[in-house]
Amino acid sequence: MDDLIDNGMLVGKEKITEILNRRHKEREVQIQAAKLERQKDSECTEALQYFETSFEEKAAQIRNTLASIAGSDRKAEMFADTQNDIYDLQRYLSSSTFFLNEYHIKVCQNTINELGKQLDTLRNELMPKKKFGFKTKKIVKMINEKEGIGSEDKQSKQSVGSSCEDHIKWTFSSRTNQCIELPVALVNDQTVTASRLKNCLIRIAGHPGSLQFAQLENCLVICGPTARSIFLDDCVECKFVVACQQLRCHRSRTCDLYLNVTSRAIIEDCKGIRVAKYNYHYQGIEEDFKQSGLDLSSNNWNVLDDFNWLSTDKPSPNWELLPNANIIPDWSSYIRSFSHKHSLASVDN
Repeated sequence: MDDLIDNGMLVGKEKITEILNRRHKEREVQIQAAKLERQKDSECTEALQYFETSFEEKAAQIRNTLASIAGSDRKAEMFADTQNDIYDLQRYLSSSTFFLNEYHIKVCQNTINELGKQLDTLRNELMPKKKFGFKTKKIVKMINEKEGIGSEDKQSKQSVGSSCEDHIKWTFSSRTNQCIELPVALVNDQTVTASRLKNCLIRIAGHPGSLQFAQLENCLVICGPTARSIFLDDCVECKFVVACQQLRCHRSRTCDLYLNVTSRAIIEDCKGIRVAKYNYHYQGIEEDFKQSGLDLSSNNWNVLDDFNWLSTDKPSPNWELLPNANIIPDWSSYIRSFSHKHSLASVDN
């Protein structure tokens, strides 16, 4: 009986000891978890404070640069550098979203958007784009003959011829089922703009300064190296074969971009964008690249920044690499097929 009592007491003590040890371990785990949480909060706070300070410093530097451009004799270079600084600030925000809350992201994005608007406004005021029209009847006739324009297009022909006098915004506009070829003499280091084109082939020779296209539908744009920037807006089911320093694409859908781009291209409010490496070749392209000043050692064709997708752990659903099976290897054949399909004028390759 005494042995049973002793054994029972021993068992009871062991259970109590086990319970106490278990509770002690649980407390240690809770204390460690609380310590880690405090450490994590402290690190996040420090990261947030560093980000806020760094972001504001970068934004302030951009504001100071914008304020000094008007009095500078190197405006074009400063505009390009400032644009790159704004792109870098956007990337800095995108890479920091994992520790930022929605409020901080919104505030910082608004700051970036405002800086971009200030840059665009200042650039338009101080450096209005060089617009050119087909000023002489001889040039109008040459291009219209290539496009196969008939009597029904005389009104369009007249509007293009008078574009310089009337200060129309676009180099050419409102075209359907036409082949538009711009010769080197009209293109080199110039700004080329076009809008409201449908089922058109646009071939741009030489090395333009910048390109701007808006409201293109089912068009094919093929161009030599562009020295500065390319801006695309509201383009649908188009193919762009372009090389440039900067490319920005807005509000466009189901477009293929064959790119050689020095800085990372930017898309915003876009869907169905596919990218491939620039693969257009023609006689004299090496000299055009040299004249354009593009750095061939830097090509970010396969990395796009989506301003509508700030997540860093998941890829943007708005763009993808063009599958190898869909890449067009021979543009001469594709141009002939495109021209025949849309009844365009014959195209010399």
